[in-house]
Amino acid sequence: MHASRARACSKALSYEQLARVAFFCFPATRPGAKVCTGQPALAAFDAVGYTCANFFLPGALDAALERSIAMRYRRPYRRQLTGAMTVAALIVHLPTATAQPTQAQSKTGSGIDEAVKALDSEPRLKKLSREKKKELVEFVFGNTLFVMTHELGHGLINEMNMPVLGREEDAADSFAIVTALKIGSAHSERELIEAGKGLVLSFNRDKKQGEALAYYDEHGLDLQRAYNVVCFMVGSDPEKYKKLAVDTKLPEYRQKGCVYEWKNAAWAWDELLKKHLRSADQPKVEVKVQYDENKKYAAQVQVLRHTGLLESIAAHSADRYAWPNPFTVEARSCGESNARWKQRTLTLCYELADYFIELFVGYSKTLPPKLRAAR
Repeated sequence: MHASRARACSKALSYEQLARVAFFCFPATRPGAKVCTGQPALAAFDAVGYTCANFFLPGALDAALERSIAMRYRRPYRRQLTGAMTVAALIVHLPTATAQPTQAQSKTGSGIDEAVKALDSEPRLKKLSREKKKELVEFVFGNTLFVMTHELGHGLINEMNMPVLGREEDAADSFAIVTALKIGSAHSERELIEAGKGLVLSFNRDKKQGEALAYYDEHGLDLQRAYNVVCFMVGSDPEKYKKLAVDTKLPEYRQKGCVYEWKNAAWAWDELLKKHLRSADQPKVEVKVQYDENKKYAAQVQVLRHTGLLESIAAHSADRYAWPNPFTVEARSCGESNARWKQRTLTLCYELADYFIELFVGYSKTLPPKLRAAR
């Protein structure tokens, strides 16, 4: 990019116009087209290396420029327990949904009540009040739904042969967050709240048990993933989640970058998935739901059955996407706390649901008192 070529075009277009006709910016993107950008933007583009392909959405250019400037002043990320506590604040200050609950949401709500009753037979949970048991079920439900949506992202990437730039685990996380935010219901918002809370409690648990941070892991660190949840929420609606950003101590420069990151991730998933969306006249693929009955994890089985989580995932997947092949959603014991997509099977291990129960019962008190019972 040359300053002389940039100046030739900068007088004719404002930044807002540039964001809308960004495909004229680079000859590499549109052969024979002019190089168009404003002089102040020149250094920012050179420093970060953005391309026009990233700026089809109005306003994305401004967010990118702000992000590029902020990157110059970035300070090292300090991983401290106090940071974990601020991230945990994402479980409060979320506005109440005003829309009427859908039939599926009402079913989930009644299912949670039934799941609470099922926990009465679990010895280690007898000391919990009914209200605490309800919080526990919501915690397990939210975290499990987030994990399963994450794994569904892996399934889409593999079955649809979609390209991935960077780590696939990061892409799967972004799919789960984008999906929840685009649904935009009170339940999907609650899913993100509980997922962020779960990541913080996971960090607290590992810290208390003296487990070293796995910098080499294919997943991001728990607190980084929690902050990414916050970042996408803030980026999707800065005004709505302004207090959330303040309470989690998300820096100003990061908040500005979050707008771009949200738009870019949402746009990228829309672009990748649009040719795989099921049209009204297309038949739905068969998605089987299977439960492996297990006495050891009877409580987990009951929670999953009453909430209808697996059935909801199967129904949504079959309705929304034109899958090339049938697949199965199953819950069973795996010998480890995990969930995975493998050989056209989306598996939830009962041990993972048990792990979420352990986190809530054993570590929810590590959160500040005002955050423990936040709804």
